[in-house]
Amino acid sequence: MSEIGSCSNDLNVSIVQLLNDFCYTASATPSIYRVDDCLRNTNEKAYDPMFISIGPLHRGKSNLEAMELHKMRYLKQLLGDSTSVDIYVDAIRNLEQSAREFYAQEIGLDADQFVKMLLLDGIFIIEFLCEYRLVDGGEVKMDGNPIFGSLYVVSQLLRDLMLFENQIPMSIVEALFRLSNKDDKKEFKDLIWPLTGYSRGDVPNDANARHLLGLVHSVKCFSFAQLRSHEKCWTQKNINSATDLREAGIVIKKKPWVMGKDCSWLDITFKKRTLYIPELMITDETESWFKNMIAYEFYLPISIPKYVSDYLFFLHCLMSSSKDAEVLRRCGVISSWLGGDARVYEVIDRLGTHVFNWRYFSYGGVFESINDHCGSKWNRLRANLKNSGPVISFIASVALRLL
Repeated sequence: MSEIGSCSNDLNVSIVQLLNDFCYTASATPSIYRVDDCLRNTNEKAYDPMFISIGPLHRGKSNLEAMELHKMRYLKQLLGDSTSVDIYVDAIRNLEQSAREFYAQEIGLDADQFVKMLLLDGIFIIEFLCEYRLVDGGEVKMDGNPIFGSLYVVSQLLRDLMLFENQIPMSIVEALFRLSNKDDKKEFKDLIWPLTGYSRGDVPNDANARHLLGLVHSVKCFSFAQLRSHEKCWTQKNINSATDLREAGIVIKKKPWVMGKDCSWLDITFKKRTLYIPELMITDETESWFKNMIAYEFYLPISIPKYVSDYLFFLHCLMSSSKDAEVLRRCGVISSWLGGDARVYEVIDRLGTHVFNWRYFSYGGVFESINDHCGSKWNRLRANLKNSGPVISFIASVALRLL
């Protein structure tokens, strides 16, 4: 009995010692985490960089080493004849502690290594986007350019800059940009249009974020957030697939772009038995882009709307088979560079598999209207008669109109 008591006392002492050694502070608010396994399992490669490491989480991988030379090249290009980097290093040293708190896990780099990494990565982001603007404007030729001589490399670099685990603090990028920018009227936001698809003038002034992915997310969702800001909070429900909705008498149409108005890619509406959905172009980069946007939203506070996750949940409800993908393609809602409808369905299925339910659902009103329509006895009767054969359907439709 005494032996058992002795073991118990040892355990108590051990736990007390652990508690004394444990130090926890809730003051730091990380922005970047390792992507959770529940998200990563459907397509792990969607979160891993192909060409460049930004930040510490993928630093040192052998397949990314080649781009380290271009980071040095861009730094030398920025400095020009001057070899002094003092002002840049000093600016980052002043932000080092807050930059470490930016990451959820402890970063195993000493002060000099950490500052050097932030300097090279931040300068690469700025100089790459500046050079993109010059190439696009015809001021720099693509032929012979170490990076822009290959459209594939440029495409993959743009993809890698949008990875959730491949980020550094926006405060670092902004500080370096202010030091390197000779035109005080320009802002870093003026450079991000290759990542948003919007022209430079379309970036909202209040689009702020803690890193580049968050900034692009803010810009891409801004107009939709403005539309939804006056609506009540809806809870998440469900709707039937595109095939079932058509059988219930609902027409699915591509939402037209209106000249002079910002038709948000997220703005799905339902009016007079018609579901209007903006066209979605699916390419090789689509899955990675959406998955990293979902990962970003996954770690946001629960009170903040998750617009991209809600959008993918909507598409996932509509597309329960390749037949639904075909329906949406024929309606002009989905266009694809991937190949057949089965490939499109597989992408949407993976994207929607681990989209989590949130307190607020952006399309709750649309779902409610659709379900009200499908639940109407007249609409159910119309749908049943429509599927009963062309002759009976014609006679029934005339009878319904007379009634």
